[in-house]
Amino acid sequence: MKYFETRFLEEANKFISKLNLKTVKKIFYNIDLAEQTNDPKLFKKLQNDIWEFRTKYAGLQIRLLAFWDKTDKKKPWL
Repeated sequence: MKYFETRFLEEANKFISKLNLKTVKKIFYNIDLAEQTNDPKLFKKLQNDIWEFRTKYAGLQIRLLAFWDKTDKKKPWL
């Protein structure tokens, strides 16, 4: 069961495309896992409408901000 579905804004796609393939795979794995669980280590609320996807891989800590689509409460935007 998915709690939400993630869609990427163009800026997030550009950022992710500059990372190496293994890092990208880890980010997508963590986002997929966050969509299915309620783990604050992966997806944490920062403020009212601002959330953060967290990925730690190969000595890097990658943070992607997410914003809820107000027209569909199941889809955050990165």
